[in-house]
Amino acid sequence: MELSTFHYNCDDFTFQLNNNNTINSKFDDLIENKWKQAEKNSVFKYKLNIIKSKYLQGNYGFIAQLNLDRAKNRRTPEDITSMKKSFDKNRFNFTKIKNEEIFFDVGDGTGSDVIIANVSPLEYGHCLFIPDRFKELPQVVTKTSIIKVVELFLCSQSTYLRLIFNSLCAHASVNHHHWHFYYLKYRMLLENIETDKFAGPLEVLKNYPAKGFCLKLSSFNNDPEKFALIGFKIINYLQDNEISHNIYITRAFKSSTSDKIIFDDVRMYIWARKSSFGIKDTTGFIPAVCELFGHLTIRTEEGYDNLTENTVAEILDDVTTEIYNKVKDDVKKLIDDC
Repeated sequence: MELSTFHYNCDDFTFQLNNNNTINSKFDDLIENKWKQAEKNSVFKYKLNIIKSKYLQGNYGFIAQLNLDRAKNRRTPEDITSMKKSFDKNRFNFTKIKNEEIFFDVGDGTGSDVIIANVSPLEYGHCLFIPDRFKELPQVVTKTSIIKVVELFLCSQSTYLRLIFNSLCAHASVNHHHWHFYYLKYRMLLENIETDKFAGPLEVLKNYPAKGFCLKLSSFNNDPEKFALIGFKIINYLQDNEISHNIYITRAFKSSTSDKIIFDDVRMYIWARKSSFGIKDTTGFIPAVCELFGHLTIRTEEGYDNLTENTVAEILDDVTTEIYNKVKDDVKKLIDDC
């Protein structure tokens, strides 16, 4: 099978988007067309069927979605008990996927850097970017990969595209380096929540239960490489110190008081968090990266019906606050010394 190949350069980056924009970029079109083709060819373990969705009443705008199929039919997550776990070629990894799962190549057509289907999707367009696929890298962010995914993110013209990463022991389910892209067509609080200055360009969340760090592309004069590299400096510190973490990148507004018409920024949220050792419970509410952002995939009818903002806020606070308080001084010094 001949792979479709996506080529891009800095002229393809979009830094401002109208909230009402309906025009896809070449990158968005490729994802959407390949997604529809994969759905038609039964590549996914189930047809995406989000039975119910609702904003939870309260202050944070959490969105809850009931997705029973993801609980029942997704691949059993790998048993991961250490952030230093090495790649195991005998376990499932992305060198073993079927050709029809590969959406397209990014770059040279060799199938090394690829966008592939997430066969257990949580939302529309859910796919994975696998950098240096044949190098068999563990689920650890590299400098090269974070620059590449930020650039790919900027190739989109959708305000709904999201970019996420779960580290080992932070609900990564496969120990082979990968990032997630997906489209979440809801407006979210963390697109414009007020943040506090912390150190240099680094800011921190305030008045939000998941305590974490925030970088804004506008703080780097829209230089994606500088933005990515400061993010990598923080992430690499967490990796070196075996601190579990989640990363969420989204379109955003420069000002929390803007008119919410022009998305004129990109935010990177980095959460240091408690580890989640062992085989994960795949039937309940799991506080992984999307949940820290406020996007909750609920796996039982009872859980969906009974979920409240207070319950979610308590879980997010428990997962993040203690570790955030332990690392914040080190992270501040790290950025101050840049």
